[in-house]
Amino acid sequence: MVIEIATLFVKDEAEADFVRDFTKGAEILKRQPGCTGLRWGKRVEPDLAFVLEVEWDEIQDHFNFRETEDYKNFGSLFRPHLSKAPEVVHFEPGG
Repeated sequence: MVIEIATLFVKDEAEADFVRDFTKGAEILKRQPGCTGLRWGKRVEPDLAFVLEVEWDEIQDHFNFRETEDYKNFGSLFRPHLSKAPEVVHFEPGG
């Protein structure tokens, strides 16, 4: 299993629109091959941002998703609400 953590920096004035549109985007993610779960929420501090955590069977599943039409649709839903590019990291959970 590989965990993807994405920090999504949202414009202050766009928070409500981001939440509405990202909820739709989460449904796209959930149906991807290799996606075994996800959760997301508003970061408590220091700046307005949301954090997305996706569980993938393998990192290649995430890379494969990036090559699909679904990925383009996913990003187009919320990307206009961001103040800068997301920060994305992957890790393998330890014991």
